[in-house]
Amino acid sequence: MTVDIAQSLILGVVQGITEWLPISSSGHLALTQLIFNIRVPIFFDLILHIGTLSSLIGFYRTDLLMIFRSIFYPRSMDYQAMKDYRNLLVLIIIGTIPTAVIAFALKSLFEFSFYDFFLLSVGFLISGIFIFITRFFNKGSRDINRFDAFVIGIAQGFSVFSSISRSGITISLGMMRQINHSHLVKFSFLLSIPAIIGGSVFDFLLMDDTQLSRIGEIPISSYVVGFVSSAIVGYLTIKLLIDIVNRGKLYYFSYYCLALAAILLVYSIIFV
Repeated sequence: MTVDIAQSLILGVVQGITEWLPISSSGHLALTQLIFNIRVPIFFDLILHIGTLSSLIGFYRTDLLMIFRSIFYPRSMDYQAMKDYRNLLVLIIIGTIPTAVIAFALKSLFEFSFYDFFLLSVGFLISGIFIFITRFFNKGSRDINRFDAFVIGIAQGFSVFSSISRSGITISLGMMRQINHSHLVKFSFLLSIPAIIGGSVFDFLLMDDTQLSRIGEIPISSYVVGFVSSAIVGYLTIKLLIDIVNRGKLYYFSYYCLALAAILLVYSIIFV
């Protein structure tokens, strides 16, 4: 089934809002497709994820450049900055390893969760509980260590389940460990870059002939609209989430996730 410009705009906006807010982009994309009674090709989902990835790279372009310089042009930086950014890169690598292992091991197991209202409700419930717990933790003050990075990487791996929020579960866990909120959000976002790139490449390489043939079913204009809308909205959403986390109000999103979980659970019992 083709995706017209209006639908691609809606899907792009949904992706842009939910990719970074702790409410699960994959869960909302699946839910939106269920509402529209469409199943978009995997390639279209990849385009939307690349759109929000581009917004993240644009937002943290300075930090990414500094990481690059700390490795290839260390003499262009002062010693402390070089040390800090090299350490940040090490933490990202440490967090990426368990993410990759878990996501690779569980991806095929959790693929069925994308188009089932009951399983979507379970994922939103898990996200809501994790996010709600942050209400009882004061603002953290310590830096991220290697154990933190590894644990957060494990949590990110389980977000392969459709409606478990990646940002929700990683930031929540970091807040529980009393990590400085500003450092935590930056780390959570930067940690998502290799995960999104790796997941996108993996999905693309595993597309079968049927999925490849469906790429042409969607007009180029729809791909463009989906990409641009997800990128623009995603950039604005990153700013919003940083402000919310710094004010210690992340738990507000738990009410939405828990309410949505309840609605989907009731719907799955009565109508499905």
